[in-house]
Amino acid sequence: MTMNKHLAALYVIAACILGCKEPSVSNNSEEKGGAPPPTTDTMVAVADTIEPTQVASWQSFEQFEGRYVAETGMLLKEPLKSRIKALLAADDVAFAERFDVAPPIELENNVLYNQGCRRHFCGVDEAALAIDTHRDLIYIGIAKNGTVKLFGERNDSAFPEKLIRWKQKFPSMN
Repeated sequence: MTMNKHLAALYVIAACILGCKEPSVSNNSEEKGGAPPPTTDTMVAVADTIEPTQVASWQSFEQFEGRYVAETGMLLKEPLKSRIKALLAADDVAFAERFDVAPPIELENNVLYNQGCRRHFCGVDEAALAIDTHRDLIYIGIAKNGTVKLFGERNDSAFPEKLIRWKQKFPSMN
């Protein structure tokens, strides 16, 4: 009988030890059926100072090179969508309308670039988008009736070369 008491006590202790053990946590998101989270850059170089800030990586946007804006839905993807809205405010609708006709997206020297125009109004109603993926800045140009207005995040006016060349197509602002 003493042996049965010891054996029963041993089972109870083993059950308590195994039952109190924390479950192992798996970071494998594929087991849960979800896609892995997007990578983020944690350091952004500003002049000669490095400021640690959380920045959405443009790496997922770089895969759009050679494809069309309408095909990729690039303008509707975050973080680009909210940053365009913040930069342009009321002009964001006019900007999106000007990508009816557009060439493939280009990536050159860490700048993701595209331009477009309203169907039947190319040359007067156009827009251009340049994303400096290295500096994490968005630049936009909008031409309304041939008059160009340029926008840069953080009031940056060091516009990418492609955006400056695009602006020079419109004689009213040169």
